[in-house]
Amino acid sequence: MKYFKILFCLIVISCCFSCVGGKYTFEFYAGKNLDFGKGKWILNKTQTNSKLEYDKRFYEQSFVSFQKILGDSLIDMNSLRSFALISPEIKFEATKLELQELYKSTKCDYLINVKGKVIANEASGLSFNDPDSNYSTSNTSSASITIYDLKSGIILSSSKANAIDTESNSKFDKESAFDYQTRAEPMMLQAAERLISKYNKYRVDK
Repeated sequence: MKYFKILFCLIVISCCFSCVGGKYTFEFYAGKNLDFGKGKWILNKTQTNSKLEYDKRFYEQSFVSFQKILGDSLIDMNSLRSFALISPEIKFEATKLELQELYKSTKCDYLINVKGKVIANEASGLSFNDPDSNYSTSNTSSASITIYDLKSGIILSSSKANAIDTESNSKFDKESAFDYQTRAEPMMLQAAERLISKYNKYRVDK
């Protein structure tokens, strides 16, 4: 029975670490309903303040998620450089003139910028409630998307997803209650994926 309990705990812990929890909120500041059925779309190199492992996964996941929406109309930076002479980096805060020059040199219509941010990793991950203490702490992250119309050099869409998972202890909770908090990095990936899926949901060309 003792070994069964240990095995059960290990299985529960394993499931917790393989799942991404947290609460997510979404905001569209401009361009919620887009037409993805026309034009060529460039996915810029993504930006995060995370470790290289998550930085790479963030880009790969963003590309796959947008590719589900755009198919062959989505162009990555390596493919772009094979037929267009462009600078080593496309600025995230490019000027109107720079965007219009990118349109002329690439003959592409839109630029997608995706940015991830780890805000805090303050929660411990695995926790058991201690009725003798009262506190609340969180892991938080965000993902934001800006889409530009290259021909006009203006923002076509701007949006953001916020993610939070909170660890709290209270004397009103059951003693030793088990809880798990997702770290900010996986939530950052999940926030980007969910935000991109919102674009698919609200697109007008279905």
